[in-house]
Order: sequence, then structure tokens, then C-alpha cells
Amino acid sequence: MGFRKVMIKVGIIGSGNWALALTKILTNVNIVVKARKLEGLKKKFDKNNKEISLTTNFKDLSDCKFLFLASPSQTVRGNLKKIPQKINSKFVICCKGVEKGSNKLMHQVLKELFPKNGFAVLSGPNFAAEVIKGLPTASVLSSKSNKILDEVSSIISSKKFRTYFNNDIIGTQIGGAMKNVIAIASGVIIGSNLGQNAGAAIITRGLSEIIDLGTQMGAKKSTFYGLSGIGDLTLTCSSLKSRNTKLGYLLAKGKSKTNQLFEGLESCESICKLGDKFSLELPICNAVKRILNGSDINKIVTNLLSRPLQFEK
Repeated sequence: MGFRKVMIKVGIIGSGNWALALTKILTNVNIVVKARKLEGLKKKFDKNNKEISLTTNFKDLSDCKFLFLASPSQTVRGNLKKIPQKINSKFVICCKGVEKGSNKLMHQVLKELFPKNGFAVLSGPNFAAEVIKGLPTASVLSSKSNKILDEVSSIISSKKFRTYFNNDIIGTQIGGAMKNVIAIASGVIIGSNLGQNAGAAIITRGLSEIIDLGTQMGAKKSTFYGLSGIGDLTLTCSSLKSRNTKLGYLLAKGKSKTNQLFEGLESCESICKLGDKFSLELPICNAVKRILNGSDINKIVTNLLSRPLQFEK
């Protein structure tokens, strides 16, 4: 007589494309998706051929072994406050951003509210639409706990979704948050028809800014040469599939910002403030901030190109 394998329960907070992508890659688990509203979601998530429960009640997440945070970064604190405080769940941070006002990374917000719960960060060059289609993808799973890395990878890793590990939670998050800002600059380059040479320069000098801030905050420089650094930066800046690159493109074409969510827009000012805190220039990030505040794009591009010459770092 065989024994039936007991599947663990996993919660996903968020109902966007990344939440859907997570339901595609998670295996051997029972999934609960927490959404703000349920209209239209059943059809969206039913395409999975998996047992997925949908709820609007945070209490339904109480017995989950893992909670994947897949909502926009600026909603994380509000969502965490609604989760029952005595839960023993471990968290997996999937959003990429810096909190407005506090200028905190997502793990800092999490530890403020759930100081005793273990967590990991999932990041990398991953367009949700391609993950949903089952196209090959590589990602980084970061945690101070190797046990958590093993546990989480056992339920998300496959031949189509390959995870690599590191213990640098700061570097993994900084790479993911800052690349969204650099991507807006990249979109401006594309929309202004400034050519691929300029595009490559933005990516390269953008990486330098990411390394400068990340290492000041305690990250390992080597992290930025991996999937959550140059990998994520290259993918995002090279394609108009990226919302943030598309935003820069539209702004360069004289279009106004839409109501769509842009993580780079939401995090830009906080990233610039972190740069100020460590006395860093971050010229590309600050240029993006001025563009988002309505400054003339042509003048800003000219000012960037007119900066004093220097040795490459």
C-alpha cells in the first residue's frame, strides 16, 4: 500500500503576471493566490491545469509554509500589515523596488514587520510572459539561509526554470531595483533615435552606478556580474517588452506617463536619495529623476554627454 505524498501549502500575494508565472513554475504544492478582487481571475489562473485557490482574505494564508510577495513594491508594507502576525511562514520576495519615504529595500520592510521569519529573494532576467509560456529561464535565489535556498528551489526549479544561489540579499535587490531606473534611460535613448552605441553606454555606465551604490550598502561586487545584475539589466534595457524601457521610449516621443505601474518611476527618487546618503553622483539615475519631473529630455542628454572626462571604474 503506497503513501500519498503530502503537498505543502504556498501563498502568493498579488495577481499580476508574476503571480501567474509563479503558479506555472511551482510544483508539488497547493497554491493560494491572494488578490485585491477576484473578478476575471478564475479564468486567468484556470489555464494552469493546477489546483489553485483564489481569495481576498489574508487569513487564508495563515497555514502557508511559504508566502511569495509578488505585488508591486510600494504595496508590500500595506500587505504585510494585513497578514496575521503569528504566522510561521517563510517569505520569498519577488518584487523589485525601493520603498518611498523610508528608502528601504523590501527585505528591510519585511524584517521590520516579521523579524523572526526566514526569507529569500527571487530575482533575475525574467520576463513574466516568457516564464508563463514555459520558455527557458534562469534566475537567482538569495538568502542567508542555505536551508531556505534548498527548500524554495525544490518547489520552483525545473529544466525550464533554473535557479542559481547566492547569500547576497542586498546586492540581489539593488540590482533588481536600479535596473528599472536605468531601463527608463535606455528607453529614452531608443525613443530619441540616439543609436545602439549610446544604448550600450547607458547599460555599461548604469551598471557602474548599480555597483557603486550596491557596494556602499554592503553588497558583493561579484553579485552584479551575475543574473540579478548585468543579466537583469541587459534584458530590461534591450527590449520594449519592459514596462520601464517602454516608459522612457514614450517620454522621448513626447507622450505623457500613463496610469500603468512602472517600478522604475516609483523607486527612482528613493534610489537617488540613497545615492545622496553615500555621497554618490549616480548621474544616470538623477537624469532619469529630472526627466520624470518634467525636465527637457534633450537638455538632460546633452548635460550627460558634457560631463567631465574621467577614468573608467
